[in-house]
Amino acid sequence: MTCPEDDCDRPATVELHIPWADNRTVCAAHARVLGQQDGVVADPKTERGDDLLEDER
Repeated sequence: MTCPEDDCDRPATVELHIPWADNRTVCAAHARVLGQQDGVVADPKTERGDDLLEDER
């Protein structure tokens, strides 16, 4: 599964628990940004551990 964010082709590896919306699974890069919002909890998917480590782009 790839990240659903616009123009992103990274693997979706982190589930975001968002109190005011449905949970979303996004890539590690988007999780770092979106997870800074108050109330959002980032839950890394451990079975996708190799995908959590990003290559340099």
